[in-house]
Amino acid sequence: MSFISFISDSLSKSDVKFKKLSVIILIATVLCIILPNYTELSPEAVRMLVIFISTMVGIILEVCNPIVLLLLAVTFASLSHTINVQMGFSGFSNTVPWLLFVVLSLAKTISSSTLGLRLAYLFMKYFGGSVIGLSYSIILTEVLMGPLLPSNTARAASIGAPLVKSLSQYISCNIKNVSEKSIGAYLAFLYACSNAFISGMFLTAMLSNSLIVEAAPQFGLTVTWTSWFKYLALPYVVVLLITPFILQLICNPNVKNLSELKSLAAKNYDELGEITNKEKLIIFTFIGMLLFWILSEFLNIPIMTTALIGLCIFIFTGILNIKDILSSYGTFSSVMLLGLIISLVNCLIDCKVIEWFSGIISNSVGDLNKNIAFIVLTSIYYFAQYFFTSESSKIMALFVPFLSAGMAVGIDARILAITLASFSSASDILGSYVCPSALTLYASGYLTLKQWMSYGIIIAFAFLTIWYTYIWIFF
Repeated sequence: MSFISFISDSLSKSDVKFKKLSVIILIATVLCIILPNYTELSPEAVRMLVIFISTMVGIILEVCNPIVLLLLAVTFASLSHTINVQMGFSGFSNTVPWLLFVVLSLAKTISSSTLGLRLAYLFMKYFGGSVIGLSYSIILTEVLMGPLLPSNTARAASIGAPLVKSLSQYISCNIKNVSEKSIGAYLAFLYACSNAFISGMFLTAMLSNSLIVEAAPQFGLTVTWTSWFKYLALPYVVVLLITPFILQLICNPNVKNLSELKSLAAKNYDELGEITNKEKLIIFTFIGMLLFWILSEFLNIPIMTTALIGLCIFIFTGILNIKDILSSYGTFSSVMLLGLIISLVNCLIDCKVIEWFSGIISNSVGDLNKNIAFIVLTSIYYFAQYFFTSESSKIMALFVPFLSAGMAVGIDARILAITLASFSSASDILGSYVCPSALTLYASGYLTLKQWMSYGIIIAFAFLTIWYTYIWIFF
C-alpha cells in the first residue's frame, strides 16, 4: 500500500466528518476576511468570534468529538496569532472545571454502594405509580433542597446525577422494551430543568444570584429573599408543573405505567437489609458537606474546599479508589470540555468581544418602543447563555449594561431587573456546556449534545411564553 493510500484509508476510518468540517472552515475563513470591514472589532476579535461560533456549530452538527473540535479551535486561534496558546488553556486555572471533577468523583460513592439503589427503591415505592408522579417527586426533592444548598452544581452532583442513574438502571432492568438510555434521557433532562428553574425561584438556590443582589442598589432597587420569591415563584411553579408533560412528548421514554414496580421496589428495598457502616459514613459525610455548603458564607469556607474535604475523606477511608477516579473517561472528558470552553470564553472577553456585543445591544434599543425593547433585551440576555459557561460570567458581563440600556428607554427598572434575574438561571437548560450543573448531568451519557440543545429550545420557548404572559398580566 502506498503512503498516499495509507493516509486516504486512515482518514476514511476516522470519526471526523471531513465534508462538514471543510465547509465550516471555508465559511469561517471567508467571514474572517470580510467581517473586519463591517464591524468596530479588531481583526483578532473577529477571528476569535468566528472561531468560537464555528466551534459551537461543529459541536452541534457532531463533526467529531467536541474535545477534538475545541482543541482544533485553540490551534487555529494560536496559529492565526489571535491569542497566545497559554490563553487557550486559561480555563483550567479557573476552579470551576476542577469543582466539576471533584463533584463527579463524589457522585461515584453513591453508585459504588447500595445507596443509589436504596434511593431508587424509595422513590419507586412511594412515587412510582407513573412517570409523571415520579417526575413530580424529583422536582419536589429539588424544591426542598434548593433554598438550603446554594450550589446548583453540588445539588446536581450529590442528588441529581446519582438519582437519575439509579432510577434509569432500575426501571430499564424491570420493564420490558424500556432502554436505560431512553428513560435516562428523560430523567436527566427533567432534573436539569428543575435544577435550573429552582435556582431561579429561590435567592439562596444559586450563588450567582448574590451578584444580582449586589448590583441592584446602584439602580435604586433592594432585593431580599422574600421579595425575590414573591416576584419569581408563580411563573416557575407553572413551568415546573407542565415540564414533565412536555418532556414526555419530546423525549418519548416509552414508559406508560410504573405501578407494577411499586410493590417490587418495596420488596427489593426490604431485601437490602440494614444500612451498612460504609453507607452510614457516606451519608454522614454528605450531611456534613451539606451543612458546610449551607453555612459557607458564615464559615468562610469555599464550596470547592468543602468538596475537597469530602473527596479526601472518601479516599482515605477506601470508599473511593484514586485509580478509578483518575481512569474515569467520563469525568476527565467533562473537565476537558468545560475547561476548554471557559478558555474560549476568556479569549472572547480578552478580545473585548463581549464588551462590543453588550454595547451593540445597548445602542440598538435606543430608538425602540419600550415594550419591544424589553422583549429584545431580555430575550437576547436569555439566549446569550450559549456564549457563557456559567451564570456568574453572564451576570457580570451583561446584567448591569442591559439594565442600564433598558432604563434609558423607559423600561421599569424593577420589571427588567426581575426578568434578567430570572433569565440568569432559567437559560441553563439551553446547552449541556452552559453551566457546570448541566455538564454534571450530561456526563451520565444519556443525551447527546444535539438532543440536549433541541430539548432545551423547546422547554425554553415554553418558559419564555409563560414568563412574558406573567409580566403582561401582573405588571
